[in-house]
Amino acid sequence: MKSKAVLAFIVMVILMVAAFAIGSYRVYFDERVQGELALGSLSDLLAARIEMGHNLLTVAKRHLKEDDSLLRAVIQDMDVLDSADTLNEIAAANEKLSKDSKALLDHLQTVHSVIQDERDFRYVTGLLPRGFEQSAQWADAKQYNEAASEFNTRLNHTVNGQVARLLGVDEAERFGLEGAGL
Repeated sequence: MKSKAVLAFIVMVILMVAAFAIGSYRVYFDERVQGELALGSLSDLLAARIEMGHNLLTVAKRHLKEDDSLLRAVIQDMDVLDSADTLNEIAAANEKLSKDSKALLDHLQTVHSVIQDERDFRYVTGLLPRGFEQSAQWADAKQYNEAASEFNTRLNHTVNGQVARLLGVDEAERFGLEGAGL
């Protein structure tokens, strides 16, 4: 009878440990999925930035030579942003697109043919700068990075988090370099 009680106790302990491990994994896995959903919406916003870049290029190509360095830079930035794999690469490409597109817009505002073309002049002085500014604000990763940091802290500093890590839950990747803004 005593051996049955010991066996039952051992089975109970094993079941409790398994339930704890499964619960730990499930909680952190679900939270990680929520973070990836937030990242998905950020990807949509970055796609909108690429579209703004195409709009800028449409206007720029009407007024600048094909080998213009600012024009080439924006084209390259959009290609890099579109093909980047890691969040750091995406953030760096997004920063570069912001910088180069602003430089191209500033240059276009001084081009005589743009000044003479009422429609294109309105684009480069109003619509496109506002579009880039808004899309940069929308693509601000501050909230995502804060959530990722909180998730990583809980994952690394709690017993449940350590169990979840042992079972394959990884840290959330941050968007961009530490302290880098969009």
